[in-house]
Amino acid sequence: MERCSCCNARLKDAVLCPRCQADLSAVIGSEQAAEYYLAKAIQHWALKQAEQSIAALISALSLKKTRLTVLFREYLIQQYYLEVLELLAQKHLLSANQRLYSARRLLPYSPQLQQLRAFTDYLLARHHEQIQRSSQASCLHP
Repeated sequence: MERCSCCNARLKDAVLCPRCQADLSAVIGSEQAAEYYLAKAIQHWALKQAEQSIAALISALSLKKTRLTVLFREYLIQQYYLEVLELLAQKHLLSANQRLYSARRLLPYSPQLQQLRAFTDYLLARHHEQIQRSSQASCLHP
């Protein structure tokens, strides 16, 4: 923390503001916790533990939204987007839908993810229609 959140005075490494005497220990503690959770999110992602990575990143973002946490969130969304497209190309519709659900926890109103969700829903609906038609046809022609 470089400046006091109360009076905007410059801070050195003090927990108390030299100008207004505000106790900044809770703010500094939350910044440190946010850094810890971001490090955990990156570590989990590197270990291919996507759900844990998302949970840690959400914790980091709730404590302090920094440029780095936002960039990492955008990176994860992009990675999920590519993975969902690959699953759709392989016709693994339910797996794609599950991965998309996980990704939407990062940024529920992402236009990119909303558009992909609509497309996935469309493909799932068409798939179910095809299954119904084929089961009706098999019932008619035993």
